Amino acid sequence: MLFKELIKKKRDGEVLSGEEIEFIVRSYTAGETPDYQMAALLMAIFFQGLNYNETLHLTDSMLRSGKRVTVKAKGTLVDKHSTGGIGDKVSLVIAPVLAELGFKAPLLAGRALGFTGGTIDKLESTGMKVELSDKEISEVTEKFGFSISAQTPEIAPADRKIYALRDATATVESIPLIVSSILSKKLAVNTEAIVFDVKVGSGAFMKTMKKAKELAEGLVQVSKLYGKKAGALITEMSQPLGLFAGNALEVREAADALKGTVQPDLLEVVSSLIGLLYELTGKGTFSRGKTEAEEVIKSGKAIKRFEEWVKYLGGNPYPEIKAKHLVVESPASGYVSDINGEALGWLIVEMGGGRKRADDRIDYSVGLAFFKKIGDRVEKGEPIGEIYWNTGDREQFLNSFISAFKLSEEEVSRPELIKEKVV
Repeated sequence: MLFKELIKKKRDGEVLSGEEIEFIVRSYTAGETPDYQMAALLMAIFFQGLNYNETLHLTDSMLRSGKRVTVKAKGTLVDKHSTGGIGDKVSLVIAPVLAELGFKAPLLAGRALGFTGGTIDKLESTGMKVELSDKEISEVTEKFGFSISAQTPEIAPADRKIYALRDATATVESIPLIVSSILSKKLAVNTEAIVFDVKVGSGAFMKTMKKAKELAEGLVQVSKLYGKKAGALITEMSQPLGLFAGNALEVREAADALKGTVQPDLLEVVSSLIGLLYELTGKGTFSRGKTEAEEVIKSGKAIKRFEEWVKYLGGNPYPEIKAKHLVVESPASGYVSDINGEALGWLIVEMGGGRKRADDRIDYSVGLAFFKKIGDRVEKGEPIGEIYWNTGDREQFLNSFISAFKLSEEEVSRPELIKEKVV
């Protein structure tokens, strides 16, 4: 099989067979195919795309390049994946709530790279152990009903090598390549059902509904072809989710939410995802799952489970926030008409709360608070947020925060939080 001929085949819009895709992944991962040929193929895929069967074969080939995680825990094993956004602490809340509702939820999560946060960085702010072996994941899941741990280097090594080349060749945005990258890791765990939280808006990677829906449909359809029960919600991310964005700040907000003091937008996303899992697994209707999830959160039933889990793995569920506070006041009166979530995400990175490069160190205490959301009325001089910072240009941080908020003299409707369900 000649790699050059496969490049030509995809360049001309033809369909690659499973055997051809297996050869592509195996030969490139083994170093038998040079970067320049793989780069050419990735660009051909970027322009010509892959159908769902091709995406499935690519996913499966990358998955089989590494090891799988077999969780040995009694009960219905479920998973949740988010495409990432500003203030997205959903995993920290949803996992213990799922356990409280009788599911077993072994979640594998990642670290931040770019303007959106990473669940593992948030957990590392507690000092807890996040890198677990298969045996430890099973033990923790059985003991607490859930586990959140770091994706190990042994899972889908082909994806890491291919992703690095995608990053260098401007092909990261290809939807089929995104789908196969996500699923080569998520499908490595022996879960029965998976729900995807696909974010859309300025604070997400998918900026438009068209792209978000294409991604959601790809994730769901390829997961189904692999034999999983799968569904997705497209959710609002044109503004930060909840009250805080920043590692330790989000852990503390998640703990408050599990005690019952939960922001309405965070409650809506978490409960809706659980409603979809009820529907997918046959546990009940979407409405029943949503209602039961809300009851668990508002009653504070899951907080003890969360606290004991963090402590069991050596962490403090209420990490200390060692940072200076700076209140941000509105420069004018009006209605909040727009919030640039991506700009706020990069502000956190500039303050040291995220990474520009994979080896950057993180200041877990820095972050932002948001007192106003789109549609809210604000008066001149009224606090609209707060900055938690340690080093850097105070005035620059202040100006960046203010410039991310746009005001209108006219009333503005609040954006719909749950945009669409894809099953």
